[in-house]
Amino acid sequence: MQTDRFSLSVLIPNRNDSRYLRRCIGSVLEQSVPPDEVIIVDDESTDDSVAVIERAIAGCSFARLYRNPKNLGATGNTNLALGYASGKYVYFLGANDFVLPGMFAAAKACLERHPQAGIWSAMIRLVDEDDRFLRVHRSPVISLGDAYVPPEEMPSLMRRHGNWLTGQTTVYLRDALLKAGGFRAELRALTDLFSAHVVATRHGACFTPRPLAIMRLHKGSFLSSTLQDERSFEAILERIRREGPGIEPRLFTGEMLRKIELRLRFSSYRSATGAGIYESAPGTGAAALAGRLRGASALPLRLLGRVAGILPRILSVALLFLILRPFDLLPMLWYRFAGTAWVVLRERLRPAEARQAARRVPS
Repeated sequence: MQTDRFSLSVLIPNRNDSRYLRRCIGSVLEQSVPPDEVIIVDDESTDDSVAVIERAIAGCSFARLYRNPKNLGATGNTNLALGYASGKYVYFLGANDFVLPGMFAAAKACLERHPQAGIWSAMIRLVDEDDRFLRVHRSPVISLGDAYVPPEEMPSLMRRHGNWLTGQTTVYLRDALLKAGGFRAELRALTDLFSAHVVATRHGACFTPRPLAIMRLHKGSFLSSTLQDERSFEAILERIRREGPGIEPRLFTGEMLRKIELRLRFSSYRSATGAGIYESAPGTGAAALAGRLRGASALPLRLLGRVAGILPRILSVALLFLILRPFDLLPMLWYRFAGTAWVVLRERLRPAEARQAARRVPS
């Protein structure tokens, strides 16, 4: 493929997600701006995934299926898919997620205006296992219109707002991702977050404030298992602290590493309480956090640990937020809650035909 124009490789790693594959692949093939290639890599599935994929891509000249002779694991399979890609840009889509109409058109328009960017992202909607709409995910709305954030501004914005690079919409400049090392298996489900922030800090990032992809919430996801596995979670934090500054020193400063730890620990607690685990998940409860975090927060964390199991989930999470302060309160309320509310309102005010197209679930 030529590299002096916009060309996009869509990469779909899969293992045993046959239930959702037809919808996932269909949402890609129905885009108004189709990708240049669709690469699906099946990681030795034991269900009927291969048959579903073959039917879904039958007659599509730019879609290919690769089958692994042995199970490589989620990150190994994703890196293998990256190696097959030839587009200037690459987009990874989970086999149980899907994209909404207009996503690739929006990415192309923004990246063609800002070819120096290493990454583009938008916002996402959340659905459950049966495609019931839950809400628009409250990621930071850093701009009210399409925007490009230059590299020198990325670290300060990330420190202030946290992550707005939603994995279900992230389009990478392929060469930039490769130079960042691709995806690191030892970071498990946080590896795409790590790589996205490294690429954005080096090359800048584009952002479109519209929900353009779907993330499916389901039990036993790779992310929830990563956040709730105490030994693995602590190893990930230690690796980021140890290796992050050498990989991208402008981003992984002492202050940022502290914020990353607090934010990930807060996410771990939310994940545990959301699963109904509370104090029964080792390392995720407030009492366990008190042993990890020293200083003024230790005592209130111990107190929260004593009562978290009898408190409503939303109250225990709110109290933990006030103790840890993973984000500054006012910017979080403005950019996450008010910003997302504005995006939702704007979507509702769009012409009815466009609104229905954006909500249509590909069959």
